[in-house]
Amino acid sequence: MPEIEPADKIVPRILKQYSESPRGWRVLNTPLGEMLVVGPDSAFQLKIIPLNPQEFTGAGAELPESNNVIDSIRSSPEYGLRGLVQAELEAILESMINPTVTPSPIGSIIRRDPLSPDEIEKSNIDHFLTGPVLTRPDLSSMGPEVLRMRESLDRSANKVFRKRYPMRAGMYF
Repeated sequence: MPEIEPADKIVPRILKQYSESPRGWRVLNTPLGEMLVVGPDSAFQLKIIPLNPQEFTGAGAELPESNNVIDSIRSSPEYGLRGLVQAELEAILESMINPTVTPSPIGSIIRRDPLSPDEIEKSNIDHFLTGPVLTRPDLSSMGPEVLRMRESLDRSANKVFRKRYPMRAGMYF
């Protein structure tokens, strides 16, 4: 079983790896705060507990090796941040308002190389398309390894939450 770490330690490591190489990343999440983040050379499973729109706590683990679940996620569309010009933003909005008349440019935008956070900071692009992020109701049907890790991460995330925020945790758990 991989070593479980607090989310505030593992998420910066994921972001650093993404910043160094923004190609080849995939993200899958659930409404329950579970995530699989699969990079070109690594994969992570997380349980996130939101504290507010800008903060979270929880737990995560780097998965040690590739398996069928990770390989299937790697065949999905690539996650990333892609800059948009004003005309593309308007075309996306128009395609949502009137899809039969205006084709959506999202497919061609998603095929572009994603930008790293450093590139975004240096650019003067005002609009970005992020994603895609795949969503499932839960991770339990993805395989026994994922299920075992999910259960461990649930316990660890709740433990971290209770330790750091005992008054808030009492309201929820």
